[in-house]
Amino acid sequence: MAGTVILACPTLGVELKEAMKEENSKAVVYFMPPGLHRDPKALHHYVQNAVDHFYNIDRIVVCTTGCGGGNIGIKATTAPLIYPKTRDCLDILLSGDSLKDLKRDMMGVFLTEGWMEFMKESDIDFDKLKQKMGETKARMYLMKLYSVIHDFYIIDTGCYDIEPVKEYIIPLVRLVEGELHIVPGHYGVLRKMAREQFDDDFFTVPVGETVKSDSFPSNF
Repeated sequence: MAGTVILACPTLGVELKEAMKEENSKAVVYFMPPGLHRDPKALHHYVQNAVDHFYNIDRIVVCTTGCGGGNIGIKATTAPLIYPKTRDCLDILLSGDSLKDLKRDMMGVFLTEGWMEFMKESDIDFDKLKQKMGETKARMYLMKLYSVIHDFYIIDTGCYDIEPVKEYIIPLVRLVEGELHIVPGHYGVLRKMAREQFDDDFFTVPVGETVKSDSFPSNF
């Protein structure tokens, strides 16, 4: 029987690979297609289909967590499911020894190298908007979009060079007259996954049961 399978968002790729290397983990990792968290229904369908098609394994660890409610109702059909008690991937990256100590500005915009790549492909990328509607309209659109957001954070996990991320986001920060902060990200949850230390930062869904609506913390 195989041991542990991890289903992960590609925005966690660099940090998860580093955690697996540090802990000499034997778990098998499957990275999901990028952008699934844009559509909770698509995320739900993908995760449930993946869970249904595993065979002869001990457990499935799912990293997509709260993510717009897409995991609510997922049924453990082939093995117990293990989820971190997090709102999204950003909580995972910001986590330390315990999620009880996690502090996060819920009105801030957070980036890593992985999230930068996702943002570049999104419809609100500054360069894409300028090409689509011209610089003046792009500026006006983004100023309205970010009207209540003033703080931007780069999560420095030590797994990538933060300078390209700074270069990417600074034009937007300046446009909306915001502030850029660098914060540490110890990705403690990923380290625990790699060493299979499923403590109070996780919950388990036994075979035959489903993920409940109150399984993940709220955004506020």
